[in-house]
Amino acid sequence: MTLYPYELKLPLAPYKFVWQTEPATDAAKRETPLFAEERYEHGDGTVVIVRAYHADGSFHIMSDRGEIELVDNANDPYASDPISVVRLP
Repeated sequence: MTLYPYELKLPLAPYKFVWQTEPATDAAKRETPLFAEERYEHGDGTVVIVRAYHADGSFHIMSDRGEIELVDNANDPYASDPISVVRLP
């Protein structure tokens, strides 16, 4: 089992995923009974994984590339856009 030093479990909310720097060079999808997974590989060999769990619609982001940043607009009553932004490393 691979361990990822950077992880973020997201609460239920609408999300938009964006890359902080350059986007991945390769991507793959897989589906299990528990979750749908998108795996992104970068030119330097690092990986970012985005899992969406079927049971409750929550997300789990894992990475060996760098910190994952959440801009939580959904819980900010003063945000001009109610969609939260997840900045993938």
